[in-house]
Amino acid sequence: MEQKESSTSNLYYSEFLTDVLGKIWLAATDSGLKYLRFDDETGTFIANLAKSIEPERQPNILFSPEKFGPYRQALEDYCHDKTPIPSSLPLDLSELTDFQQQILQHVQNIPFGASTTYGEIAEAIQNPNASRAIGQVLRRNPIPIIIPCHRVLSADGTLGGYGGVLGSQRKIALLKHEGVILA
Repeated sequence: MEQKESSTSNLYYSEFLTDVLGKIWLAATDSGLKYLRFDDETGTFIANLAKSIEPERQPNILFSPEKFGPYRQALEDYCHDKTPIPSSLPLDLSELTDFQQQILQHVQNIPFGASTTYGEIAEAIQNPNASRAIGQVLRRNPIPIIIPCHRVLSADGTLGGYGGVLGSQRKIALLKHEGVILA
C-alpha cells in the first residue's frame, strides 16, 4: 500500500458504473485515493464527503474524472478479468490512526480468492484480543474493494458485516466473484 502525506487543499471526486459492482463513487486528495462508496447519489456523496472532513480543513471539492484513471482501470480489471487489484495504487489514509492503518494494510494483503477471520488478523498483528476492534476498523473501511474487507469472515465462517446499501448481498457476490466457497 503506497501511502503519501495528505494534502487537503483539493478533494477530487468522480463516479462510474460497473456491471459487477454497480455505481461507484471515488474521492481522492493529491496524495491518493481516500474514499470509495457504492450506490450513492451525487448530492448525498458530496455532502457526506464534506461532513467527513474537519471544518478547519475543508478542501475545494472538485469533479475530476481524469484523476481516477488507474483506480477505474484496476476496478474494471477486477470486475471483468478477475484481476487482483494492485497494492501499489496510492492511498491516502493519513487521517486514520496507526492501529487503523495497520489493520487496513494487513487486509490489503489478503490474496484474491482467499479469506481470513477477524481473529486471524488479531493474531497476525500480535494483538490477540483485538478481534472486535478489528471489526470496527473494517466496518469503517474508507476504501472497500481496494482494501478488500469483504475477505474477512467471522470465526465460525459466517459473513460478519459489510457496509453499503446491499451489505451482506454484496459481500457474498464479491466472494463468489473471487471464487471463495462459502459454507
